[in-house]
Amino acid sequence: ADTVGGHFYNSAIIAEDPWATIAYNSPDGVATGITESVVTGVTSSQVLGRTLVVHDSAGVRIACGKIVQKMASSQLPLETSAFSTYPGYTGSLAVSGSVQVGETVAGTQILSFMLEGADPQCNSTADIAGVANACGIHVHAGLSCEDAGGHYYDNASVTEDPWKSVRYTTVDGNGAASDQNVQVVTGWSLADVDGRTMVVHDVTGARVACALLHTGTQGSPLRVEAFSKYPGYTGGLDVVGEMGIQQMDTGAEASQLLAFSLTGADPTCGTANTSGVANACGIHVHQGTDCTDAATVGGHLFAASLDSDPWQAVMYTAPGGVATGVNVEVKTGLTNQEILGHTMVVHDATGARIACGQIVDEMQ
Repeated sequence: ADTVGGHFYNSAIIAEDPWATIAYNSPDGVATGITESVVTGVTSSQVLGRTLVVHDSAGVRIACGKIVQKMASSQLPLETSAFSTYPGYTGSLAVSGSVQVGETVAGTQILSFMLEGADPQCNSTADIAGVANACGIHVHAGLSCEDAGGHYYDNASVTEDPWKSVRYTTVDGNGAASDQNVQVVTGWSLADVDGRTMVVHDVTGARVACALLHTGTQGSPLRVEAFSKYPGYTGGLDVVGEMGIQQMDTGAEASQLLAFSLTGADPTCGTANTSGVANACGIHVHQGTDCTDAATVGGHLFAASLDSDPWQAVMYTAPGGVATGVNVEVKTGLTNQEILGHTMVVHDATGARIACGQIVDEMQ
């Protein structure tokens, strides 16, 4: 209570406390409010992570909640269909894999991709300065690969082509390339992008592969509504936030697509040297179903048929303790139904378990 403080607003530009007139009515204890405007002089990002306090009729503080970023469950990510050779391309490259496109704020798309068969010359040493579209992976305006058109963005609101700098980097001779959370400000909504074409270019900028984007989720969406301190954890970190979980593909290719917004995570994640530290800065589904009993949480949950633990590479960064992730894909070999009810565990930079939340059905 000592740290909650007073009303939050910019007193340098707002002469009177704008919260003083905000009150609720609650017949039978039920209070509702829709679009209550409060001129505070501060931004939403400055409000993020602060406290919202409810008072009774005597002005006594009776309840408190922490403000976190809401994940838009209605914004289901898009996924590419199978890639095909771009019409007219006669080279030897045969691109496969998938691209997911999500959205966190209006007009900004977030790309995550895993490719095979892309151009091996698009490696970290490729000299592609000044080569238009070299090693590019871009959404195009067309609704078919036969007529893909140019890069898709709203040139009325976005002055420069945002796709020019979006590239993949191959890591081996087989053309493997992957990346996550690539932000592209297009000015269009995710609904506008649905049905458009995703085009892959080679090192010369030529179009070599194409696929259509569509809603690719399977099964029921899941969520983690809240996190609590991991049982037995006595450190100072207090993780607050939520997560949405979508299923992509089925069978052995089944994967989960994570989108999360957290405050109170380990602020050293992203700067600490975590090389060789198991589970450092991890956020993982575990085998157990009870966040109150450390003895039952168990290890990472994934299909026994997989050769390696897919959760080992899943890490967050948290500047200022704020961690966000969009389109974080984890190929578990499991359906959403199979992870429903299990636990999601957050780790700090030492790999210690600091927070836990139960996975529930989005529709509950």
